[in-house]
Amino acid sequence: MNPTKTVDELDAEIKALLAQRDEALKASKDADLETVKRLCKQHGFTATQLRGCLKTRAKNKKDDDSAAAADMATAAKSSKSSGKKSTAAAKA
Repeated sequence: MNPTKTVDELDAEIKALLAQRDEALKASKDADLETVKRLCKQHGFTATQLRGCLKTRAKNKKDDDSAAAADMATAAKSSKSSGKKSTAAAKA
């Protein structure tokens, strides 16, 4: 009898363990959420006070790209205008 397991057997075990993990996480998550709600009511915590602990909405990828492009355009304009000033100063 071969003591090692086949890849298929290992994959089946991994799948079963992941399912167990998901169930345990879900049960824990529900209980933890109830605890947080209870403590927020008990102490009167506000969203502002919890700002660093709470997950925020993700920014759109398009917004990040357009903001980066705008920053680059602004930087390019400022470097061009600063170059003109230094050229004018050099001529004087």
